[in-house]
Amino acid sequence: MVRKYVPEKKNRAFSITYWLGVLVIIVLWVWAFKLYFDRYEYLHPDITWATPGIDTQLVRVRGFLLWKENVIRAPVSGVCVYPLGKGPVRVPRGAVVARVGGREVKAYQQGYFVAGKDGRENGWRYSTLWHAKRSEFTKESKLRYFGDGAQVARGQMIGKIAEQPQELRFIGYLPSRGDIAKQLKSEKLRVRMDAEDTVSDAVVRVTRKDGKLTKFALAMPWFPPEMLMSRSYELIVDAGQTRGAMIPQSALLEKGGKKGVYMIRGARVVFAPVSGKTLNGGMFLVTKGISVGDAVVEDAASAREGRIQLW
Repeated sequence: MVRKYVPEKKNRAFSITYWLGVLVIIVLWVWAFKLYFDRYEYLHPDITWATPGIDTQLVRVRGFLLWKENVIRAPVSGVCVYPLGKGPVRVPRGAVVARVGGREVKAYQQGYFVAGKDGRENGWRYSTLWHAKRSEFTKESKLRYFGDGAQVARGQMIGKIAEQPQELRFIGYLPSRGDIAKQLKSEKLRVRMDAEDTVSDAVVRVTRKDGKLTKFALAMPWFPPEMLMSRSYELIVDAGQTRGAMIPQSALLEKGGKKGVYMIRGARVVFAPVSGKTLNGGMFLVTKGISVGDAVVEDAASAREGRIQLW
């Protein structure tokens, strides 16, 4: 009698148990590796040292420039040309600044000549500006050049001269930041032409409180020709410096509602509360809590308090 062959059934229970065992081993291995790696990271954190840092507080103030100027008008009708260019250009007394219909127009005094106007040549006075409303100080006032070789009529404005030397004044509104109040009291302000410029002292002529702001007029410590291009100006005031210990922003964390760092003390990491200010470039200036030269954990998010191995 011939028996029919029947293949043996696979033991499914054994197969499932086997692969579950393999999976458990893999999970345990990954978990153990992670514990080891985390422990290694905790025991060997990346460390950085606090370096000296200085933050200079700069306040930008919009306002108006005030200078003395005299309008030059065409003596006759004709084509007007400017042999020295349309400026602004420094000219000596007697220099030919324009020719109209073949006639020379000369500078009656030394100063800055410019062949243009902004429409405020006749009413730009200190008495007017000092009593102007605050909203006026946000308006632009730009120069418009006259055409070189254009036809002009007799008596038409063809340029102007700001005599030199003279005191250039600035009028604007200052907020009370840093040590500005102290500077105003001393009747001098530390000012800059731009953020990278060195500091110069400007003499404060007059001040007046206006709510939380102080209206002021000062004598500018410089007067280059290009400042004739606009009566509107942005003055940069140095409001003081803050010194402290500079660390990367990544070294900061919040713990228990306090901002702080993980500081290295001997062979231990301890939490140290700090205060200070955020700087550009991902840096933080600590003014209280740690000192220059102190070692801190560079990545606070991956650190914790406890013993470490420095070497």
